[in-house]
Amino acid sequence: MTRMTRIVSGALETWLHRWNTETQRYKSPEPRDRGLIRSFQPSVSLSLCGVSLFGLCAMPPSARAQDVTVEQLVTLALERSPELRVARAGIAVAAGQVTQAGLRPNPVAVSSHEQGSGSTMNTIVGVEWPLDLSRRSARTETAQRASEVTSLSVRERERLIAAEVREQAGRLLAARRVVEVTSEALAQARRTRDLVDRQVTEGRAPQLDSNLAAIEALQVEAEAVLANGEAEAAMIELKALAGLPPDAPLMIRDSLESLVVSASVPRVTPAAALETRPDIREALARMTFADAQGEEARRAGGFDMTVVGAYTRAQAGFAQQGFDGSGVRVPIEGVFHTVTLGAKVTLPLFHRNQGALISAQSERGAAEALFDTRQRAARAEIDAAGARDREARRAVALYASTVRDVARQNVDVVLEAYDLGRFRLSDLLTHQRRYLEVEAAYTDVLSRAYQAQAALRRALGEIP
Repeated sequence: MTRMTRIVSGALETWLHRWNTETQRYKSPEPRDRGLIRSFQPSVSLSLCGVSLFGLCAMPPSARAQDVTVEQLVTLALERSPELRVARAGIAVAAGQVTQAGLRPNPVAVSSHEQGSGSTMNTIVGVEWPLDLSRRSARTETAQRASEVTSLSVRERERLIAAEVREQAGRLLAARRVVEVTSEALAQARRTRDLVDRQVTEGRAPQLDSNLAAIEALQVEAEAVLANGEAEAAMIELKALAGLPPDAPLMIRDSLESLVVSASVPRVTPAAALETRPDIREALARMTFADAQGEEARRAGGFDMTVVGAYTRAQAGFAQQGFDGSGVRVPIEGVFHTVTLGAKVTLPLFHRNQGALISAQSERGAAEALFDTRQRAARAEIDAAGARDREARRAVALYASTVRDVARQNVDVVLEAYDLGRFRLSDLLTHQRRYLEVEAAYTDVLSRAYQAQAALRRALGEIP
């Protein structure tokens, strides 16, 4: 057993002994003891946190949470995203098609043997070699343009996934800040409840005030529980985008406010983005791909030639006999050797790939329309994202300068004044609720500012 284990085990035993003692003491509490019971509850939570800390310390290093920034998480998502792994397989497929398109057609060997009556026979051995005139280069060009379209489509998917990860990380950070704010408000509501209980016990406040303070604390606690659920759900969704299992430990080092405040000027200008965005480049590549398809169809419908070569061995004879030059009787037969060279030419009289040419021209027109549409949409997306980002920064500056500080000061002042009997409990609860609303509104403004920054980076085509 390690030293940390012994320490935490001893603390746990001490807490269990204290729990049993306090439970017996407050099994049937009087009204004046309710504040004591509530003051005992934080110690329970603290002890449970200690147990959780022990569990974290006992975890192996490989199972501990990954402490990453949002941009590091984006890089991780681009490496591990299942969707991108499937899309990148298409790049390998396209590379294989380029290799296949560059191969020359194989020669064809021809052989035959004829056996006639008697000693008559005929043997032919030949070869046909297609020249593939001017077709291979067009075929290779089409495959290369198709591979370029595939690569740019994967790059476009990377742009969108990077934006999705940033946006989901922003939602998680906003949910995490809501948890922090509601936890702070819950602690404040519990302190107020304990203060009111003490005044009720001392006879300085009616029992109704104690009930109101308890209800307010329960309402804030319910909001904290819902906020925890939203943060947990946002974390699970973020892990799914990053290609991590739901139970994988993950900790984002950034805070929502630090990301908004420290946001830098985009590296890409709007004019450059219209030329470098993957979706626009993909549409442009589709135009060149359609042109390559048309050229391939035109060449495939033209002349082509196949070189033919053959060797023939013919043997013939008759049953009769004759005399040779010396007057000797010999069988009448002979062996003849023939070499043939020739060519087969394809004449494009009827089939000139007219349909394929029309199809390629139509695809070219569709690619031009797609390019124009994406270019206009990108320009509008960049302008709209820039406007949202600019105004969101102004809203953050307004909240960060005075609104939150004044709301917090009001709560502190009213709390002290209530303790002195100068304000009613309803005034104190109103100011506490107003502070919670201000913090919630500030979180919403920060979230909008961050989402505007993420949208601007997506519109400009930024990918790590």
